[in-house]
Amino acid sequence: MVSAEVNRAAIGVVRKPHGIQGGLKVTLYSIDLDTLQNLEQLFVNTGSEWKQLTLRNCQGYDDFAILSFNEIPDRTEAEWYRGREIFTLREDMPELSDDEFYIDDLIDCEVVDENNQSLGKVVEILSPSAHDVLLIQQGDSEILVPLVDEWVIDIDLDARRIQVHSAEDL
Repeated sequence: MVSAEVNRAAIGVVRKPHGIQGGLKVTLYSIDLDTLQNLEQLFVNTGSEWKQLTLRNCQGYDDFAILSFNEIPDRTEAEWYRGREIFTLREDMPELSDDEFYIDDLIDCEVVDENNQSLGKVVEILSPSAHDVLLIQQGDSEILVPLVDEWVIDIDLDARRIQVHSAEDL
């Protein structure tokens, strides 16, 4: 999710504390460990302000990373971060080619089917397993669409629009 007051980009979400020394188990979005280790400024939104974090250590595993920060000394403090997204400044992220995007750029995009019928807007990106899933909301209804080529026809970030196949077509 991009912050309005400063161009920040979400790089991951904290799943839970890890260990007794304040480590965080984090599901990373569109960032690799090498890029993450070179970021100087990381942030968490507390609801009323942005708290800056200094990365102390970073270890990667299959689908998550264990991150340690100077500002989080123990498991008790780490518990506060559960479920919160970690951000960095957009300018610190690597440049992307024209056909690439950061996952959080999809938030608030309108989603339409192949007949251009609105399905709603992307409200969240879930990372339950092998691939990301778009959580689309329209009114009180929610739709889950896998973020894979078999489902997604086109992503137009300039127009803030994603076109997907309907379930009947697959």
